[in-house]
Amino acid sequence: MKDNLKNLRIGVLMGGRSAEREISLKTGNAVLNALRGMGYNAFGFDTDENFTENLKKIDLCFIALHGTFGEDGRVQGALDLFGIPYTGSGVLASAIAMDKIRSKVIFSYYGLKTPPFFLVIKGEDRGVLKNGHGQFEPPYFVKPNSSGSSVGCSIVNSQGEELKRALNNAFEYDDEILVEKYIKGREIQFAVVSGKPLGCVEVKPKDAFYSYAAKYTKGQTEYLLDPVLSKEEYDACESAAVNAHKLIGCKGVSRTDMILDGEGNAVVLEINTLPGLTEFSLVPMIAGNKGISFNELIENITLDAITKK
Repeated sequence: MKDNLKNLRIGVLMGGRSAEREISLKTGNAVLNALRGMGYNAFGFDTDENFTENLKKIDLCFIALHGTFGEDGRVQGALDLFGIPYTGSGVLASAIAMDKIRSKVIFSYYGLKTPPFFLVIKGEDRGVLKNGHGQFEPPYFVKPNSSGSSVGCSIVNSQGEELKRALNNAFEYDDEILVEKYIKGREIQFAVVSGKPLGCVEVKPKDAFYSYAAKYTKGQTEYLLDPVLSKEEYDACESAAVNAHKLIGCKGVSRTDMILDGEGNAVVLEINTLPGLTEFSLVPMIAGNKGISFNELIENITLDAITKK
């Protein structure tokens, strides 16, 4: 199968129009360099005016986009229309996973633990928040519903002006805002590949949470690739990640972000269908800890794009 890939023209789609464009370019260039280094016929392209023309030149698309217009099913739909196989999840799974609120509804329905939450829509009356809407008190974690890399996110310890500022900040990135109960605990990120658990990492940021700066600034986060977990804790995290992957209908690689609370519960925050592949990214760290090199990881993801269709 690997020999068959050598005959294909692989397009690495990167950049895009989301707030995560710069991270996408880093992911895309890392992927492109890896593929070329292994002898694959690959080139990079963007979602610009030449997008459809470039699609006509490729046999396979490695999607290295992050955020809206890339991770949310829109690009996947275009590729389906052109009949081009691609990495990662399909249209429906991508769209649901990107929609944090709707994916949380699915998690809750099927028994996965997730923080209590409510939705705030831009332009609607927010006075209801003063009445404890959502049946839980601060602290809150406020974040745009369909964005990633922790852009527009904040922890809020009180209602009133603090919450208003956090919402206004989040509205810079989305018209729907997720306000969920802030759960204190250990942050575990668990990777799943083709429905099978790969492993996890515990992240310990210097910031109050795993912010954009903590994710992409060297030295701002400690990564524990062999976190001290009891068998019960590890099994809870693994089960949550695998079930989240399957319930959303993910393909290829996914990464589930969760909090391990003081009672050993794995509380799912969200699932990522196109995890980052930069030097600071978690999935390559987890894979490397399991003896899988970056090149092997990229090659396996590419192979999966052919075999899943």
